[in-house]
Amino acid sequence: MIHSVTRLLFTFAVAVVPSVYAHISFWHPSMWGFNVTDTNPAYSYDNRPVVPLARMTLDEWWFHNHLQYPPHPNDVFELPAGKTAIAELGCNKGATTWWNSSEGGDIRQGDWPCPNSPSSQFHTTGIDDVKGCALAIVHESDVSKIKPEDFVVFSVNQTCVWHRFTAFQVPAEMPACPGGKCTCAWFWIHSSDSGSEQMYMNAFQCAVTGSKHDAPALMKPQVARRCGADPEHGVNHATPSNCTHGAKQPLYWLQNEGNNMFEDYIAPPFYNDLYDFKDGAQNDIFVTSTKGAQKRDTYQRSRFSRFWGNEFHGSREAIVEDI
Repeated sequence: MIHSVTRLLFTFAVAVVPSVYAHISFWHPSMWGFNVTDTNPAYSYDNRPVVPLARMTLDEWWFHNHLQYPPHPNDVFELPAGKTAIAELGCNKGATTWWNSSEGGDIRQGDWPCPNSPSSQFHTTGIDDVKGCALAIVHESDVSKIKPEDFVVFSVNQTCVWHRFTAFQVPAEMPACPGGKCTCAWFWIHSSDSGSEQMYMNAFQCAVTGSKHDAPALMKPQVARRCGADPEHGVNHATPSNCTHGAKQPLYWLQNEGNNMFEDYIAPPFYNDLYDFKDGAQNDIFVTSTKGAQKRDTYQRSRFSRFWGNEFHGSREAIVEDI
């Protein structure tokens, strides 16, 4: 039985860094790196959870290079099947529920995610400029067995990261975790309009509660494809035939290795309709959700493919997978 479970609160944080924009992070005692600071002697660089990830090796960005700072085994975040987990957004740990373990004390300011700061501190020019963030899960608690392609995105909030308190809907069909514990992660890529491009990843221990005894298994996740309308880049209409239907991997982008996204710097991938990540619970991620459509869609190049690099085009083949 899992004890000391903190319920229904995710925390993200933005840290103010001199001369550059601030950043967002997941904060919760269940996360890897919860107490890592900018003075941590284990790193030759600032590796706080809020620091963005760009042009890094796989070891540097995977789990934010916090695997040596795991959470306590009993600190587990609950995901209630068919209900909502409330995320808490803040400019650093001091702006969150866990301010008492931060360096600067309590700086919370209502529902605003970055106290006494404009929205540019979390890479957005306004509410219409947010691009969404995602939660993903692996039904495995031994992190040494997990690879990037194992994570399944199960919930998206397209207005993330605007409010301090943000809702993530958990699919009703989500199966229970083996042994009572899974591994989850939070992912975010911000708009290209406000600050340098990066991606964000913070991993944490999680547990699905209230699962049905006959809940279906998760599909093997596939790489998401750019298929939505993108007027900013001259694409006014969506191409549904190019979407990846079913379970999708997170968007691994802009690193020196381990990418599954190869978009140009000025055309980032996002957790929204541009990649067929619908707002809310991702209810098409289960084996039974493709009943009546026994095969995955065949990959089709389209006008969106100009955003994929040559490395991707050279290695990708059309895939038809039996379910």
